[in-house]
Amino acid sequence: MSNLGIATLLDLSQLQNVLEDFSEATGLATVAVDTRGVPVTPAYAFTDFCRQMRSDPVHNKLCHACDAHGGLQSLIEGSPQMYTCHAGLVDFSVPITDGDKYVGAILCGQVRVPQAQAPGLLTPRTAWRGDAGLDSLWDQLPVSTLSRAAAAAKTLFGVSRMLDGMSLVHHRTETPPLIEIIDQHPLPSLELLPTKFDEPPAPPAVDEHAALRDAIDAEDLSSAYVEASQILDELYASSGDLREGIAHIEDLVIAVAADCTPRLVAHLTQSIQVHRDRRSSSINRFQVQVHIERLLAIVLDEVVRSRPRRRADLRDVLNDIARHPNRALSLTEAAATTHWSPGHLSKLFRSVTGSTFVSYVTAWRISRAQLMLASTEMPVQKVAAELDFHQVNYFSRVFRAHTGVTPSEYRRQCSSRDGKPAGVSLPAHHHPLLRA
Repeated sequence: MSNLGIATLLDLSQLQNVLEDFSEATGLATVAVDTRGVPVTPAYAFTDFCRQMRSDPVHNKLCHACDAHGGLQSLIEGSPQMYTCHAGLVDFSVPITDGDKYVGAILCGQVRVPQAQAPGLLTPRTAWRGDAGLDSLWDQLPVSTLSRAAAAAKTLFGVSRMLDGMSLVHHRTETPPLIEIIDQHPLPSLELLPTKFDEPPAPPAVDEHAALRDAIDAEDLSSAYVEASQILDELYASSGDLREGIAHIEDLVIAVAADCTPRLVAHLTQSIQVHRDRRSSSINRFQVQVHIERLLAIVLDEVVRSRPRRRADLRDVLNDIARHPNRALSLTEAAATTHWSPGHLSKLFRSVTGSTFVSYVTAWRISRAQLMLASTEMPVQKVAAELDFHQVNYFSRVFRAHTGVTPSEYRRQCSSRDGKPAGVSLPAHHHPLLRA
């Protein structure tokens, strides 16, 4: 095998752009390293704790070793590898290959999670406690959830699969055995390094409360909305008491608030009680969807306010689109709120969601139109106006392009046997790859 390195085989300028966009979108630290764990790109969004840790030559060597072993393990397993680094933070790695050649890895994370959620150590833990500077920086790190890091790892793994197209030099030699790859890329020696990674315990089944909580904690409003819609689907498909079922969903939102932002619980409970006192037994499916979405948005807003060190990023744009499906938000308007140029936002948006900005916004508006047509008797012209379509004929053309039928045909298809609109789900269209 040739000894050409990652800097020779890949266009690092393009790789740097990918990592910078990913870090800007997720707020997570990223860096690309060679087979020995030595960085080949700048460090993006690194925490102050990790910058300080890596400024020490001894600690920096251990960081490189973690990066090297994490990258190789992700190559062996063929999947993102999540682990606790020597300093106690959660990182994950994805391999970079050039055709059949392993050339390095992307490392991401620097996430602090509750001790009970932390994955196994990749290397022996460093005894850094007692260093006043590091102790202070550690305490400033926000605590996140493991599920948020896991979702980001899956997204980054998909991105890494596209890096082969950035290759500058391609070698079409016979693929050597994996052991030969390992032999030709010796890793830094580490005492007590386990010879086999412990298999992580099988995750418990995700319940409704956990799914909503994780989405809100990750500041992913669209996923929270889709999860709530799926619970509503089951409720409206059952023969149970609607008021009791809606109260159950409201209780789930209160439980999420108790986990994520406890000081909001009293206000939220009072607001919900007002709705319960006025609720009829035949509450409209669309109205319930809007009600639950409003509650989830209130919880998210309080979560964001409780994170003063948080930087504005692409999540804010995605959440704004989700909470205002009746607005034809423009790229220029969205860019103004983020203080990015429209061109930069357009590029970043597509790299994260896989969709253009306009297509993504339109998909949300059409999915809301589907819900309104199926669960209300609102005239098509009024539905179009409510969703910021100024001409009903244009609305019909866009709707048909997305669904294959006209609005009127869609309403007839969704009608129940007694002629009244049936409850339908909020379509799970392009909701973000981003869960961070």
